[in-house]
Amino acid sequence: MHIQEVFNAMFNNHHYEYLIINKELEVVEFSDRVIDYCDAQLLKSESIDLFSLVPEFYGLEDKFQEIFTHKRGLIEIPNVRKSGDQYVNVSVQHGRKDKQNNIETLVVLFENVTEFVLMHQRSVQDRNEKELLLFEVEKKNLKLNEFNKQMMHLVDIETNKNMKLDQEIIITQQEVIATMGAIGETRSKETGDHVLRVAEYSRMLALLVGLDKKEAEELKMASPMHDIGKVGIEDAILNKPGKLTEPEFEIMKTHAKIGFDMLSGSHQKLLQTAAIVAHEHHEKWNGEGYPNGRKGEEIHIYGRITAITDVFDALGHDRVYKKAWPLEEILELFRKERGKHFDPNLIDVFLENLEMFLQIKNSFNHLN
Repeated sequence: MHIQEVFNAMFNNHHYEYLIINKELEVVEFSDRVIDYCDAQLLKSESIDLFSLVPEFYGLEDKFQEIFTHKRGLIEIPNVRKSGDQYVNVSVQHGRKDKQNNIETLVVLFENVTEFVLMHQRSVQDRNEKELLLFEVEKKNLKLNEFNKQMMHLVDIETNKNMKLDQEIIITQQEVIATMGAIGETRSKETGDHVLRVAEYSRMLALLVGLDKKEAEELKMASPMHDIGKVGIEDAILNKPGKLTEPEFEIMKTHAKIGFDMLSGSHQKLLQTAAIVAHEHHEKWNGEGYPNGRKGEEIHIYGRITAITDVFDALGHDRVYKKAWPLEEILELFRKERGKHFDPNLIDVFLENLEMFLQIKNSFNHLN
């Protein structure tokens, strides 16, 4: 078989190009697209000098001869050649003997690793962005705590301004919570509309099951923070397009505890509510949820409500790992998981009043 046919068979369906060299380190054959990585004019020369084509090999002549002598061994030069916007790994190994010409050969492989290099660069960029986001969240928490201390001091001193100052605190907390919730969604490449829709759904369901207006409004303001703990999850897991492995899912589940730890240190009622939502919205009625495996009414009503509204909205819209589900499939899941994943009473109320929730969903679609 001709040498070029041999190597075409060896590297079929791989992104390799190659040179074949003899003991005099002269190029005797090469693949068609090796010109992507080597000087095309040099390849047309009658006698092709390997070191002119691949200057990174200068000083490695002894290594080449060792491979010829022992018929084994490897020379690798990782990610040092770049042709345009292409990144390439270069390696040398013993080739098959050319029986037709009775010569020993080595093969120089060019492997296009552009995809892996760019993926690494994106990973570094994502890590830097995550660190910056975490820094911003920490700054916001510090500012919020300091602000709350100042406000509470003023409330104690100026009793006559109590109602006004309380309202200012609530508004400030609401704005900070909405902003931080949006940051958490941006980290997982979702839109800020998700947290806004979940907030409206949660308020509606809270009112329908008998919570008073004040408590329902408080849940609405707190629920955007349900996934804030995702700022502590690495991008490779958070934005993975396919199904998570078991170890990756175990890491993903920690976002509930991370969110709780971020919020639970506050003495403010609104942030305490947000901490409950972040901690318990992945618990399941049958006790098979996380992080604590609580079941039934051991799960706070805020967590049970947000569990339904978060899943309803998440399934109804595209995510990095899935397409949006049709409405009937979502409703079928709710019926199937009634009394398993979800509080059966809340599911009944939700399904009986489905039109109200669809009106909320459609109002956001109209705005977009």
